[in-house]
Amino acid sequence: MLNDLKSKQMLFVEDDEELSCMMIPIFKVFVKEVFYAPTLQKAIQIMDQHTIDIIFTDIHLQNENGLDFVKRVRDTNEEIPIVILSGYKDEALLLKAIPLGLTDYLIKPVNYTQLTQAFHKCMHKMTKSSQQTILLSNGFTYNADEKMLVKEGQCFELKKREILFMELLSKNKNRLITKEMIQVSVWESEDMSDSALYNFIMRIRNRFGKDFIHMIPNLGYRLG
Repeated sequence: MLNDLKSKQMLFVEDDEELSCMMIPIFKVFVKEVFYAPTLQKAIQIMDQHTIDIIFTDIHLQNENGLDFVKRVRDTNEEIPIVILSGYKDEALLLKAIPLGLTDYLIKPVNYTQLTQAFHKCMHKMTKSSQQTILLSNGFTYNADEKMLVKEGQCFELKKREILFMELLSKNKNRLITKEMIQVSVWESEDMSDSALYNFIMRIRNRFGKDFIHMIPNLGYRLG
């Protein structure tokens, strides 16, 4: 089951650089890519520029509260697995975190067995989430199991890049989809020219309607 994580990208928010240098190579055993943020500002920047599948975050950052970041994420994404790291068990903060739908709460130092269990919980949450039919826009829903769009009982089969794009939209329904996010999630390791992206978006709009997705000039795209 954990092999499915090899295609996932995670964000690690931690202000202890020494600990981060030790943890990141371990995280890379489980996932494809680890983005590191020592501050909440950097974490928000990474979230805006990349598709993140899992978040591990400390809640006691220097002059910052990690729960503020978690709340911000939850405003636009209710499904992404979030694991809290803390130097000690803070009952008051833990109670505040309960409504935020945490996947796990780990006390430092964390051993390999605890990390493995946490990643199992993340995978379970993502698998459960992917089994749901996700409402996108213009009356279309995305069936994550069948990898197709559905509208009024009609099923629309999708090509590989269209599937990757719909999955990107499903994970970021209320967020702006940037060119960088499309490059990483849809084109993956291949180069993506501006004309290739334009033609791809035009094909999506021609097939599923102009109101399916809107372009925000100089910024990116958003579901209609």
